[in-house]
Amino acid sequence: MEESWRLSSLFEVERKKIKLNQWTKRRTRIAYVALFAIVLPLCFYFGFQPVSSVEASNYPILNIPTIGLSTPVLKLTIQDRQLIAPDDIAGSYSQAENKLFIIGHSSTVFQKLDMLKIYDQFTYESKTYQVTNLAILEKANIDMREILAPADQETIVIMTCAGTPLANQDATHRLIVTATAIN
Repeated sequence: MEESWRLSSLFEVERKKIKLNQWTKRRTRIAYVALFAIVLPLCFYFGFQPVSSVEASNYPILNIPTIGLSTPVLKLTIQDRQLIAPDDIAGSYSQAENKLFIIGHSSTVFQKLDMLKIYDQFTYESKTYQVTNLAILEKANIDMREILAPADQETIVIMTCAGTPLANQDATHRLIVTATAIN
């Protein structure tokens, strides 16, 4: 009789340990869900700001204070007849006098670029530029020869995806920002 009482007590202790372990796991899951529920809205409210995975000390900085953007700009080269934008910073290309072309992904570095307005100002390599034109064009209607053509005064053209998302970090349209140097 005493042995059966001991066995049932041992079983009861083990059952309580299992319930405690299950309760601890449930409480941990609830804590993670609560943390996610608090942090995610804060990220959307304040905006995700890309973190550069590239050592940026040698790259020029594009600083657009009106949208809270400061990003290094990597010099790009054409590969297989196209420019490939870096994942989380901007990239630049220039083949003509007074014209610099900057690209970046709208899902990372240029996610707030559509908030720019005409006359907004930004800096790049110690020069101040003022936005003179904003355009959203269908991808098929963009003439890259015109975008990359020489300019009379120092000009920066910034381009990123817009419109309906497509596969491979692409979209149906492009947002094109043109700015000229003012100093």
